[in-house]
Amino acid sequence: MFLNRIFAYLLLLTFSFQSFEVVLITVNFKINQDFFASICTNKDKPEMKCNGKCHLKKQIQQHEKEESSKDKQITEKEDQLFIQGINILKNEPPILISDKRLAYTEPLHPVQHYFDIFHPPKIKF
Repeated sequence: MFLNRIFAYLLLLTFSFQSFEVVLITVNFKINQDFFASICTNKDKPEMKCNGKCHLKKQIQQHEKEESSKDKQITEKEDQLFIQGINILKNEPPILISDKRLAYTEPLHPVQHYFDIFHPPKIKF
């Protein structure tokens, strides 16, 4: 019981991590904002008051671009499914026999092969 809860929480955390990636990028930026301000491309222009926000914007755009490419890969995938129809019975009304089994007017030749293969094993005494 306890392991089931741990497993459920781990799955929940794993699935919810995907939606919190942008939040984690922003938290990482806030923690290391001094570092990002030092590598900022706009540090020559103090009037912009960028302080590394350009780097944050690039990271979020890159993340969104990766997510959209993942979505495209998923939507472009196509599976081909081939189904061959088996016409076993025709649309003719059944005839009721005295031992309460249904019989059809057309012989069931295709079904006979299935009955030869799929049947319970015979018991020998």
